Amino acid sequence: MGKRPPRTEDTQHSIAELRRRRPRRRRRLLISAALCLALIAGGIAAGSGISAERTNQSALVESTTTPATSTAHNTTTSQAPPRAAIVSIITTTTAVKRPATTIQKQDTVQALESSLCQNFAEDSGVSGAVVVIDPGHQGPADLSYEPIGPGSSTTKYKMSKGTYGTVTGLPESEVNLAISLRLRDELEARGIVAIMTRTSENVNISNIERAQMANEADARLLIRIHCDAFHNSLTHGIHVLYPACIEGWTDDIYLASRRAAQLAQAALVAATNANDRGLCEREDMTGFNWSNVPVIMPELGFMTNPEEDQLLATPTYQQKLAVALAEATVRFLKGE
Repeated sequence: MGKRPPRTEDTQHSIAELRRRRPRRRRRLLISAALCLALIAGGIAAGSGISAERTNQSALVESTTTPATSTAHNTTTSQAPPRAAIVSIITTTTAVKRPATTIQKQDTVQALESSLCQNFAEDSGVSGAVVVIDPGHQGPADLSYEPIGPGSSTTKYKMSKGTYGTVTGLPESEVNLAISLRLRDELEARGIVAIMTRTSENVNISNIERAQMANEADARLLIRIHCDAFHNSLTHGIHVLYPACIEGWTDDIYLASRRAAQLAQAALVAATNANDRGLCEREDMTGFNWSNVPVIMPELGFMTNPEEDQLLATPTYQQKLAVALAEATVRFLKGE
């Protein structure tokens, strides 16, 4: 495997921040589980007390009590194990189920408890899940080179400058960041832990380092936010890129990445009515080939097209894009 490049100060700071946030995520999940178990215990106690009371009453009136109802709660969580780069490994996500628990309790307690625990089970695939958002490019370009994949002799710029709006004159990096911040807020509103590779323009973080940040975070998905450019100003629309299946690099994240791309493309086009340019596999992208987690790169419009350039600069359109991506992410995390 190729040697990882040294981390910059910006990257080290970002990784330290995501490590700091991990214990909070674990605490939230433990608290949620504890509350659910406490409610179950309370239901058992309440059910036992009511059952005993009914038994005493029935002894006096020589009648029988109604049998209690049994309920089983199953919660399934999935997490893909990390891969070994350069080695061809097909990773299979394994479902881990909690043992079913049979509980006897009063009908009203049972209904409340069943509802809350079902909500916890449904949210377990989303709430607390880590998603890394990478706002494409940055203020200063870094035109030094890095390998496009582990052990590769092919190299590309560590971070190119990106494009500019043909009408607005805005740099792509600023538009990418504005949309990414909105996406972060939308994901967090849905209980997802959203980690940004950058939150300002004045950074220097390479494509390899950004992928490594998602790997370090054990993210369920890496979303690389970009806008597009083309020499023909009439070209417009949205398309989503995802990694090609390359043995030893992306073969273990290929299918999940493709599914995430499908969901994102459908949601974005439905929300914006933009021209549907479909999906695109790429084998030459550093940020894909160094990623150990599923990764997509939505190209949210052409800044070389006057109409889309102006749309991409508006808060309303940026919000539409963010909401669509957040909803697609939730569907992906739920395994739809």
